[in-house]
Amino acid sequence: MDDAPPRAGSSYVASGQTMTRSRRHPTDWGTYLSTFHQERPGITEEILAVSTSAGQNPYEWLLEVIPQDAHLLDLACGSAPLLRAGWTGPWVGVDRSPAELDLARASGGQSAVVGEAHDLQCDDHSFGAVACSMAFMLLDPLDDCLAEVARVLAPGGTVGLLLPGGPGPLNGGDLWRWGRLLVALRQTRFEYPNDKAVRRLDGTVGRHGLAVVTDDRRRFAYSFSSPDAANRFVDSLYLPGVPATWVHAAHRVANAWVGREIGISLRRVLVQGAT
Repeated sequence: MDDAPPRAGSSYVASGQTMTRSRRHPTDWGTYLSTFHQERPGITEEILAVSTSAGQNPYEWLLEVIPQDAHLLDLACGSAPLLRAGWTGPWVGVDRSPAELDLARASGGQSAVVGEAHDLQCDDHSFGAVACSMAFMLLDPLDDCLAEVARVLAPGGTVGLLLPGGPGPLNGGDLWRWGRLLVALRQTRFEYPNDKAVRRLDGTVGRHGLAVVTDDRRRFAYSFSSPDAANRFVDSLYLPGVPATWVHAAHRVANAWVGREIGISLRRVLVQGAT
């Protein structure tokens, strides 16, 4: 977003703070994501909230590593799925999408504000924990975003990340179905702007005085319970530059799986701030 985000009327938001980093023009990904979330707010959370592993959805799994008494900053909070997953402590959500924030407030996230991860309008060391679910691989510029996370995180605080997990936890049927979707979409893989930085996460966060503590992967099952569920799954995928005709082909493929499921591989990373 070209305009600086408004400051929120909250004690968590700094007053008169001067930020020195230059603003950046939106990248192609940034423009795509703004449009995607304006047109389909909450769709990622909708899919993941009904995807299960051992009786949990991914947001419940992420909350396991967030201290329940922490003052939580939910970075790129979307429609606030962590609140619906059971978070009851102090919470501030930041997202660049007004449409997503409308849903967050409807879920009880009244402390949700428009903002950019690389330019947080928050006091230094004001949060005991930061959560970022399914957005870290998209944040731009990532090092500026991490510098802001390190700045607002209290000494020794916790950062919990939920990320795409790669093929490891998936079974053969999952891999076949993901492969069929890629063929329909005429893609070789699903890519994100920060793929390299995410693969080398220790070094990425280490540049900012943060350290990876645990790094786990898990398979979550999503059911193609109806044609609508199949179509929503395809529509939840980030597909910048993919023509509509190829997306429709992926819809047809997914509709053939009604009554079956696909595994979604996710990665949960616990990061700790410097003491």
